[in-house]
Amino acid sequence: MESVQGLKLRLRSISSTRQITRSMQMIASTKVQKALRRMHQNACYVEYFGDVVRNVVRFTGGVRHGYTTPPDAGCSAIIAVSGNRGLCGAYNSNVCREAVTQIRSMNRNVLCVAVGGKIRDHLRRRKYIVKRAFDGASESPSYETARDAGGTALELYKEGAVDSIFIVYTRYESALSLRPLTKRILPLPSMDGDDRDPRGRQMCFEPSADGVLDGVVPLYLSACVFGAMLNAAACEQNARIVSMDAASRNCADMIERLSLQYNRLRQSCITQELNEIVSGAEALLTTEES
Repeated sequence: MESVQGLKLRLRSISSTRQITRSMQMIASTKVQKALRRMHQNACYVEYFGDVVRNVVRFTGGVRHGYTTPPDAGCSAIIAVSGNRGLCGAYNSNVCREAVTQIRSMNRNVLCVAVGGKIRDHLRRRKYIVKRAFDGASESPSYETARDAGGTALELYKEGAVDSIFIVYTRYESALSLRPLTKRILPLPSMDGDDRDPRGRQMCFEPSADGVLDGVVPLYLSACVFGAMLNAAACEQNARIVSMDAASRNCADMIERLSLQYNRLRQSCITQELNEIVSGAEALLTTEES
């Protein structure tokens, strides 16, 4: 049976742990609000570039470009985004599982660009090829990191090493819905249409449609990667809030249970000491009378 001193030390340890989990929950609550603001602001930027790219592809008609009809390379590139730290529930394991599922379902060679330490370690343990890894981007995502990650995949695409680029990340839909998903960026989806607007307007490309695609698509890819990183950051902090809240409640339950056990054990020790004192006093009285 555990001693009173041992229970007292356990109670102190659990109380300290609860203070830490509460602090982490408050910090994550502050960070998730900042991440959500940045995510919503960037969503307009991504949507704008998406519209530009769709319009260019639509009005190029039958023009063939490497971004729309690449040669078959028999290999794809995946940009996978995860966190660098744990203590956020199943967030990292879910996105890692999504990435591995997509790689296996492709039935072809895959080159990976890892944004986050957890996905990098997960892919390397399974012997997948990680062309480049970026650490420290999950807490405060930067556009420079997104540009470098997207640029790495785009260089592979231009060199003909891969014929498609995918992004695997966790999408923030609500505080209760964090969904890992895979999004294809390249090749661009083909659209039927001609150089005429449905309302009769004309669209001219300067210097050419190919030149516009060459300039816009890299920016679009960087914006998509940055948006995925912002979504992932918001999801990670939200998952940490839930995880730390559950940990705090578990600590409270343990403290309540151990406090009851501690009080019972202490009362038992006090009762035993009183019995020993009374027994000793009675023994002394019996000795004096005799």
